Amino acid sequence: MKKVSELYSRHPGSDIFIVGTGASLRVFPLALLEGRISIGLNDAFRFCPVTYGITVHPDLYIPEFSPIPWITKHDKMKNLVSAAQLGHAEKNFYFFESDGKQNTQSPNEPRDEGRMLEWVKKPTADYLYLWSSISQTGVNLAANMGARNIFLVGCDQTELLGNAHAHAKPTRWKGVDPKHRYRQYFEGLSEVRLALRERSVNLVSLTPFVGLGHLEDDFKKLCGELNMPEFLETPPDRSPAVSLTEKINWFFTKHVK
Repeated sequence: MKKVSELYSRHPGSDIFIVGTGASLRVFPLALLEGRISIGLNDAFRFCPVTYGITVHPDLYIPEFSPIPWITKHDKMKNLVSAAQLGHAEKNFYFFESDGKQNTQSPNEPRDEGRMLEWVKKPTADYLYLWSSISQTGVNLAANMGARNIFLVGCDQTELLGNAHAHAKPTRWKGVDPKHRYRQYFEGLSEVRLALRERSVNLVSLTPFVGLGHLEDDFKKLCGELNMPEFLETPPDRSPAVSLTEKINWFFTKHVK
């Protein structure tokens, strides 16, 4: 199998763009990404060509095995039912690890065994930071690839006019208020940004907006100018159900010695 560490130092001193599917991507000038080195998060490849793709849900986002190099976790491939698919993945994908410590979070919260800033501060074998959002993992990967400047595109950490994504796509809030989850996205990226400073790597966000004070007003204006819908109905939440057994096991792990 290919390991993610084979990608390290591939683009020394470069600018790398992390492309998410937040609502702002609907009105982002995608031509700006042409010819750039980019890492598409989940199904960002559906919007624009990206150089690489990264996900921890290969069963959801790469069923057609699009030809870009994918970075994912091998243990997630078990959800792909076809032996031929698994064989293709093991031959063509790059795999990373994120199990650095025991998970301490409840079943409805993002697992934190990969919330390891040591991996962000310097390349560490095939381990990449993973906590509340795959954007954090993509940023860690970009730094390990040699990026000097990392630009976030479509990584909004918020809704715009009720839109969670640039297209009609189910969410995975796991029974919590979206604002709670967006806060975790923000916290993860902000601590990754701090760790990257030790490597003299810059992390900034690019938006299509002309200011910070009226994001939703500008989003609405751009949707009108570009003939894009202001609101897309979100399909039902596809968060996996947490079983009673999982809840009990977590409780005993945390509270019973």
